[in-house]
Amino acid sequence: MDLEFKKISLSKAENIGIITLNRPDIQNAISYDTFKELDYALKLFESDEKIRIIFLKSNCSVSKNNTKIFSVGVNLKEYDKKFQLIEENPLEFEKILKQTRSLLTRIESLKKPVIAGVDGLAVGGAFEIILACDLILASDIAQFSLKEINIGLIPGYGGIQRLIKSIGKKKTFEIVATGRDLDAQEALVVGLVAEIYADSEFNKRSMEFCKKLSHKSSQSLWLIKDTINQLTSKLIDDEIEVKNFIKAVSSDDAKEGISAFVDKRVPIFS
Repeated sequence: MDLEFKKISLSKAENIGIITLNRPDIQNAISYDTFKELDYALKLFESDEKIRIIFLKSNCSVSKNNTKIFSVGVNLKEYDKKFQLIEENPLEFEKILKQTRSLLTRIESLKKPVIAGVDGLAVGGAFEIILACDLILASDIAQFSLKEINIGLIPGYGGIQRLIKSIGKKKTFEIVATGRDLDAQEALVVGLVAEIYADSEFNKRSMEFCKKLSHKSSQSLWLIKDTINQLTSKLIDDEIEVKNFIKAVSSDDAKEGISAFVDKRVPIFS
């Protein structure tokens, strides 16, 4: 099953389907191909009657300053292609953006719970994928952030609206506007994370949680998920976020921010 994928790997543990971000050599940077592979993996596990729970995790890397990294998010070095596409064919750019965002909607509409297990730094697009999951487990060294503000962008995959659903409007503004990291303990306090485990025990404890949940009624789990989604669906508006992300990525600030990041310098915004 792993041979079908280049960005992720799949495995099973009893009735749990495990999806692992598996490019630690590039700090699990996310590309369009990553989204496509995740979408396909979800379809495989959704159609597998033996699978009751889907667990999303990462084969983490360690940075030069000894930070454990779940995923650095979208690969910013690929943004030249996005800038070119949005100038030459903005409708095609919008189409691809909506296709990418549809993966997160798939996670939410899947008739099986999707649990994220985060034991490192999850940035940008990776955090947005995690926010679409039904429940988040974290190690005590986990960190979460949406740093797009630092490169002249805004989150483009539903992160703002899903964060509002999780922690409220004012806290969301503070976190997204500053681009700061949210550590595991604060994430637990504000209701973003369900459980925290010691990093040395994270793999064991998170799998124990998934196994415990997998013994519950599949129908009841789906009805709980569906009820929650319907009760909070009024907060979801893809068009607003898509339009504002396109405005951001079309700006000179975005080009300056991405260029500064690649050149490892401080951006000078207009």
